[in-house]
Amino acid sequence: MKRKLPDEKQRISLNLNRLPFLILLSALAFSACAPRPQDCARADVFCAGLVTASGTIDDGINREAWLGLQDAKAEGLVNRIDYIETVDSRDRTRNIAVLGDQGYDVIITVGFSIADETIASAQQYPLIKFIGVEQPQAVKYPNLTGLVFHEERSGFLAGALAAMVTKTNHVAAVCEEKFLDPMRRYCDGFQAGARYANPDIKMDVVYRTGASENLFNDPDWGSATAVKLVNSGADVVFAAGGSTGDAALESAAEQGAAVIGTETDAYSRLANVRPKIVTSALNGIRSGVLDLMRLTRSGEFPSGEFFGQVELAPFRDWDYLIPESVKEKLNKISRGLKNKSIQTSVPYKSP
Repeated sequence: MKRKLPDEKQRISLNLNRLPFLILLSALAFSACAPRPQDCARADVFCAGLVTASGTIDDGINREAWLGLQDAKAEGLVNRIDYIETVDSRDRTRNIAVLGDQGYDVIITVGFSIADETIASAQQYPLIKFIGVEQPQAVKYPNLTGLVFHEERSGFLAGALAAMVTKTNHVAAVCEEKFLDPMRRYCDGFQAGARYANPDIKMDVVYRTGASENLFNDPDWGSATAVKLVNSGADVVFAAGGSTGDAALESAAEQGAAVIGTETDAYSRLANVRPKIVTSALNGIRSGVLDLMRLTRSGEFPSGEFFGQVELAPFRDWDYLIPESVKEKLNKISRGLKNKSIQTSVPYKSP
């Protein structure tokens, strides 16, 4: 049976707790809709596959990376694209190996928590190009690049906007653990941007310090912290950190505060509080994946780290509420960050 077109969603969930891995691998060989090893091993077939660290292909950064890969296929940069959703974190290396053993030309892994497995796999498969989304690289490997971002700049823009739209002169941020550099950059950047726009602004920035197993998944803490900050007078709340941050945004919005998301567009995933979502500080994962696929096909694969673009999401429901003077000032700040005439003073690496 002929395989379905590559851009149709292909779900391969490998879970050792449910079925033995070898049985699943055997099933792949006989499934008409599963990857066929002989295809990607051919020199005239360029294949790219994606492996999530966790979650489905419709979740947050996974979705953005997959959309970038679909864009690459639409542009003719790749013949075939597939993905594997990791159900159990213990399967990450094996999931990557499914694509590696079948001769994929590019393997994209998504999320900081799959970084170690990506590095190990890049060493195991030196002829395959690896792209680690939101994975900083301490050591440079010739066939691996980390798609990373200056979160401090988008956080700075978000903070400046918050300081210009607050009515109580009090803004706040709810953030995942500070030892995570992206979280620190987002939230310290937010604080710096708010101070830049209004040196007299009242500011609360709260970082989570809870159990490590709840990293990015501590909605109770996120919600309770946001409610406390709103009750103390903050009328604009910024939040970063997976479901921890989303819970903070939802609870702050339900308490009447305006909210600003991070990483991907909160407006697309938090439908119940859309009227309260001012914007989101975005990492350009989709455009970054496409840029890296273009460079790969042109023989200019950038090993080490590749910085994607950052920006604010469209204002949507808030567009008519934000004065033109505020938008103009925000655009001026954005230009200053790009040409470096404005510095965030937030170090990229932890001090």
